[in-house]
Amino acid sequence: MIVGKHVTLRGLDLGDADEILVNINDMKFLNYSGRINPQSKEECLEWIRKTWEERRQGKAYTFAIEVKDEDKIIGYTQLKILNNISRRADISIGIFNPNYRNRGLGTESLVLMIDYAFTTLNLLSLELKVFANNQRAIACYKNLGFNKIGYRRKADYIDGVFLDDLMMDLLMEDWKSMKEIIPKE
Repeated sequence: MIVGKHVTLRGLDLGDADEILVNINDMKFLNYSGRINPQSKEECLEWIRKTWEERRQGKAYTFAIEVKDEDKIIGYTQLKILNNISRRADISIGIFNPNYRNRGLGTESLVLMIDYAFTTLNLLSLELKVFANNQRAIACYKNLGFNKIGYRRKADYIDGVFLDDLMMDLLMEDWKSMKEIIPKE
């Protein structure tokens, strides 16, 4: 477990499926997470089991985001190893419960996950993609030290519109210098 002030990051359990399914099948969340089909309970259970196998193999590290005072899962965050030799990973986050968005819990979860990536896993760089029109998320990533590294034009089709992807990255050395100015919880 990775413990922050307001959230705890922990491995997913099969018992989490019902709570996940309450909000994950919302079409807005599905569109912006890159999926277009709702999940069944069996598919959710299969996904949870897959996260265990990926962690055992060192391919990916997926954690439930749980609000500490409520013992409630509100989303997940993940590191997918892209290259072991160059120590690169893709980082992502999804707050699927809309009642917990815009409260800083996603940012706190990212801070914990980034620190885990660089401190525990000894990764060298993290990458992410974000819709180029998602200014709130881009501002959050910039505040955490991520830099713009490129665009994929018309990479996603959401609600009848093609959207560009903005690619960003963060190096371990950038994070070490950013940690000095990120507020301590």
